[in-house]
This record gives sequence, structure tokens and C-alpha cells, in this order.
Amino acid sequence: MRKKTVDPKRSNGYPKLIERLETDLLMARSDIQQMKQDKDQTIAELRSEKALLNAKVAMYELAINRRVGIDPAAKAPQMPNFKDFNSPPPMTRWQQEVRANDERNAKELAEEANAAKG
Repeated sequence: MRKKTVDPKRSNGYPKLIERLETDLLMARSDIQQMKQDKDQTIAELRSEKALLNAKVAMYELAINRRVGIDPAAKAPQMPNFKDFNSPPPMTRWQQEVRANDERNAKELAEEANAAKG
């Protein structure tokens, strides 16, 4: 047997509904396209406004720097290099107490030695 192909627009059922859905689909597509164009236009406007504001800020910063005496075009000073710097390991509180105690004892011994001589 041969299958009968049915054209949805000509079926007994819902030709008006199908037409309505097709027009709604076309309207939705056009609305989405319009929203996309609006979005792209808004983004372009915001980017140009941002560029304008950045230019104004740069101009104001340059004016302020000139008043203060800063030359932004000058070569930046070279940063110090600490690559070869070796710092001693940090001391614990106990090590600090022992060191302070040893210094006090050495001072007392030096004072006793001076008193014994003189």
C-alpha cells in the first residue's frame, strides 16, 4: 500500500491555527533579530562612550601631572633587584628569649670583669 502524504495546510484540522503559528514564529524571529540589532547598537554606543571618557580621564590626569611636576612620558625608574638577597631565617620567640638572656649574661660578665680590674 502507498502512504498518503498529507499537506498540513490542507488537512481537515487546523489550517487557521497552523497559519497563526507560522505568523507568530515569523514575528518572534523578527523580534529576536531586532533585539539583537538593538543590543549590538547599544554595545557599540557604550564602547564609544567608554573611549571618550577614557580620553577625558587621560587628559585630566595629564593636566594634573603637569601641574604637580610629574612627567608621565619619562622613563620609569629601574626597580631594585633583590634576587641575590639572603635573609636569615626568622627567629622563634624562644630563640629571641635565649638570645636576649645570653646578651644580658655577657653584659653582666663584662661588668663583673671591669669591677674586678678596677
